[in-house]
Amino acid sequence: INCIENFIDKNFNHYSSFLIQPLEKGQGITLGNSLRRTLLSDLTGFSATAVKINNLAHEFASISGIREDVLEILLNIREIIFKPVFNTHLDRETRSIVYSFLHIKGPILVTAGMLKLPKNTLEIINPNLHICSLTTDSDFFLEIKIESGKGAILNSQEKKQMDIKVGQTSNPLLLDSIYSPIKRANYQIRIIYDSKGNLKESLVFEILTNGSITPKRALQESIKILLTLFYPL
Repeated sequence: INCIENFIDKNFNHYSSFLIQPLEKGQGITLGNSLRRTLLSDLTGFSATAVKINNLAHEFASISGIREDVLEILLNIREIIFKPVFNTHLDRETRSIVYSFLHIKGPILVTAGMLKLPKNTLEIINPNLHICSLTTDSDFFLEIKIESGKGAILNSQEKKQMDIKVGQTSNPLLLDSIYSPIKRANYQIRIIYDSKGNLKESLVFEILTNGSITPKRALQESIKILLTLFYPL
């Protein structure tokens, strides 16, 4: 497996392209489809799942002194990318819950980097992400529940499956949670010939992540998951 292209764009998305060869005829689609399905559905990530803002009862309430409405703030919070720190005690294989807090006084532009996270847990990949704008000297309180998981879960499902309390507060605003760190996974199969003139296949695999994991690490984890699945057989 060779990495033939690698870059990080201005939005912290990490792209890599890998070349896997030589493969026997027919193995390309088998390997490519298995890796793609595993990458998109089985890798664990962290996402905000519930929010508490100034004791609001629902997302359609209004907040004085804030330029954005509540729905826009919730959409901005969904865009925050969380990554486990190097020496974290969080386990990707089990459900982990982390709480982030912010209590600030305006007028000020509130960004993701202002959030307070417990030590040795998570870091924020996009700290300059805009959350909201405080236009007066009013207090702004924000509490975010961050959980680990796989794939994506709608807030209607979270109401049924999860404890909807955020810390010790009530009436949390639930979010649609996208846990998967993979934004795109595609592959192409090319016909090649080996040194003896035999027909072989070459698999070009493209991975785009949200920056919380490198494409190389994502590929390694997906291969590990498949090995764990097949080895007992």
